[in-house]
Amino acid sequence: MAREDTLLESMPKQALNRHWVWIALWYAAGIFWAHRLPWAVWLLGPLFGLAGAAVLVFPLRMPRRSHWGIALLCLGLGMTLYGLRMPKSTPDTLGQYALSYPRGRHAFEGVVKKSAIHIAGDEYTTFTLQVDRAFKGAETVPILGRAVVRWSRPDRPVFAGTRVRVTGRLSPHLGTVNHGVRGFEDYYRARGVYSEMRASGDAVTLLALPRYSPRYWAARLRQGQHEVLSRVIPESVYPFVLGVWLGEQSHINREVYAQFLYAGTAHVLSVSGVHVAIITISLGLLLQVLGVPRRLRNVLLMAGVLAFTMMTGAQTATVRSAMMICMYLSAELFNRESDALSVLGLSGCAFLAWNPALLFDTSFLLSFGSVASILLYYPGLSRAMSVCPPVIRAPITTTLAAQMVTIPIAAWHFNLISLLGVMANLAVVPLLTAVLWLCFLCGLLGAVFPGIAILFGHAMLVVVRVIEWTNAAASWVPGAYASVTRPSLPAVLFYAAAVCLLFPLLYDPQYRKRNAILAVAFLAVSLLLWNPLWKHPVVDFIDVGTGDSIFIRTPGGTTLLVDGGDTSEYVDAGERVVTPFLYANRVKALDYVVVTHPDRDHIGGLFTVLKHIRVGAVLLGPEGKAPVALETDFIAQCEHRGIPVHRLERGNRIPVEGAEIQVLHPSHDWAARNTGNNTSLVLHVSWPGLSLLLPGDVEEEAERELLPFMAQPAVLLKAPHHGSPTSSSKAFLEKVNPALAVASMQAEGSRQTLMTPAMVRRYADHGITLFRTDWHGGVRIQPTRKGLQVHTARGTRGYCLKPVSLSGNRP
Repeated sequence: MAREDTLLESMPKQALNRHWVWIALWYAAGIFWAHRLPWAVWLLGPLFGLAGAAVLVFPLRMPRRSHWGIALLCLGLGMTLYGLRMPKSTPDTLGQYALSYPRGRHAFEGVVKKSAIHIAGDEYTTFTLQVDRAFKGAETVPILGRAVVRWSRPDRPVFAGTRVRVTGRLSPHLGTVNHGVRGFEDYYRARGVYSEMRASGDAVTLLALPRYSPRYWAARLRQGQHEVLSRVIPESVYPFVLGVWLGEQSHINREVYAQFLYAGTAHVLSVSGVHVAIITISLGLLLQVLGVPRRLRNVLLMAGVLAFTMMTGAQTATVRSAMMICMYLSAELFNRESDALSVLGLSGCAFLAWNPALLFDTSFLLSFGSVASILLYYPGLSRAMSVCPPVIRAPITTTLAAQMVTIPIAAWHFNLISLLGVMANLAVVPLLTAVLWLCFLCGLLGAVFPGIAILFGHAMLVVVRVIEWTNAAASWVPGAYASVTRPSLPAVLFYAAAVCLLFPLLYDPQYRKRNAILAVAFLAVSLLLWNPLWKHPVVDFIDVGTGDSIFIRTPGGTTLLVDGGDTSEYVDAGERVVTPFLYANRVKALDYVVVTHPDRDHIGGLFTVLKHIRVGAVLLGPEGKAPVALETDFIAQCEHRGIPVHRLERGNRIPVEGAEIQVLHPSHDWAARNTGNNTSLVLHVSWPGLSLLLPGDVEEEAERELLPFMAQPAVLLKAPHHGSPTSSSKAFLEKVNPALAVASMQAEGSRQTLMTPAMVRRYADHGITLFRTDWHGGVRIQPTRKGLQVHTARGTRGYCLKPVSLSGNRP
């Protein structure tokens, strides 16, 4: 038997005999259970540690005693370290001050921890600030905490390590928060950032530059690269270069990014392990052709990887990948055999020891999962496809191997599986290699020989266009990608079992038939359990910031989405919030989409929803006095997609299973005489244990028109017009007599916050428990035998920006 075949067949044994792999797995298991059982960390962590020490110290008769002793130690260590380092629900001092919603502008000083590239003409930028003092008039007050600064009309770059003074408005609101969806607020709070500052123009003042800080010089080098490259690379392809070379994706066109996503090549748009691997492999081949000795070649490769890491701004994902490759290459310098699996386990332990919360970071899971998957499955897949020419076999098997572990991760976080990703990557990855080296040459020559650098920059134009055409072609092929809901936990477990069985199947012919049957069976069960058929009835008030969006599932399984939030040139609630929420909560299709009225903050996000979610019918109010452009465009899109559109008026009922939905307003005559908010559809939803009134944005005039048709009160009320003083009249609240009310709105203190303190008091005076999306995040109402259960998205995460004041008649 050939030596290569022997090594391949022993691959399962190699994986099982790598100590660092097992240590990393048990350590990660400890972190996982500490995250799932935070209340038991300080009980189970020390207990597992002591048990592990006892197993190792005392001569117990048990198989693999040392393995189980180390396993228990690592399990306890993982739980304990996560307990010490886990993100706190209690904010820092600055965050606590922000919770008081201080009025006016305040001045703070601190050190920049992380910054973005400054691009001339950008309307805003962001950076993270470690605050250490505040100013109240002439008085200096020590205050500690981190804040994300959103700086509009920036006039200069700021770099990591720089000391600055920022004057702006402070808020604890970092973004929308919803059930099942990880948003910006989750991202920042996991990194110890609990507040936001908004500044503009000259409100940011540079105070001191850290001349000896590596982070400062890495940020300066990244900014310098941008300034050089922007002069020598054509403007039309420069956004792509910003992404693949400097990790700045914000300038990439939405449609272009979507094509990369659907084609399965979006990973090339952010500097990561793929880019480091391309530089390592291509530079290694060049040095090999030049006849450089192996040890010197490894030294030069490490230098090249570190230089690439610095030139691209030392982004976290790049640093991780560079460290792993340098650890692998350094083994030979110390006369040790290079062992990729041990390097993977050792680096995993190192990164998780530095920050245990990385185990729940999407980029970390994808980068480590793809590398581990390639190391484990590439040799076996390559041998299985040995009939293919090496030029085709290598990229196909690499892409297939990388996706073995990462498919459920991508489905969980991005709700998308690219089915033609292998074919698209065959063209895109080699072309990306050319782009990276052209970027390197442009960056190197641009400052000294700009005329020569421009030639390389324009050569990049052709390469980038071919990449974009490849992605466009791949994304337009029928069945190129599958939009999927978040998989259930049992589905993930069965998929993991199938992948584990596939591993020995590729290498050990002895159990091939049995493992193949079991793997196929487990994969089939995973697909069956991916999206459970029966789901609990629920009402979800989605936190979309500006606007309304409510998801309803009746006891009979009928699904409705009432409104879809706002859209603008900066943000699309349908793309950023509503569609991810539906996929994360396993909603693949909607029976009805209801548009209460065609204001942008209600209908805007629904354009994107129609593109991604299968919709049975769209329901609108009666035609008004004059056509509304947004409504006309929306109806045209429905017709283009073959979605039936129906208009409703007072007295109509929406046919649903297990519930009753009545239209209370407006009548056809009312809609013909009025415009705007007062023509909102008003729906009364009821089923055993729940009655809900959805009044859209009606104001007092429409409330008076509506009252005679309110045959019964409602336990739950959506605050009309976001709690504005022009709505929620005393007569209306007395007639509806709700126990609970939910108001959807932008962050308190912003111009879009319509609910005033006087309106909050009005609800309290009527004994109504008020929930607000800006304070509590998305609000979920679930009927139970004991009454209504209310879960807020921030509450399930262990905090709220303001507490819920419970009324005496809460159900």
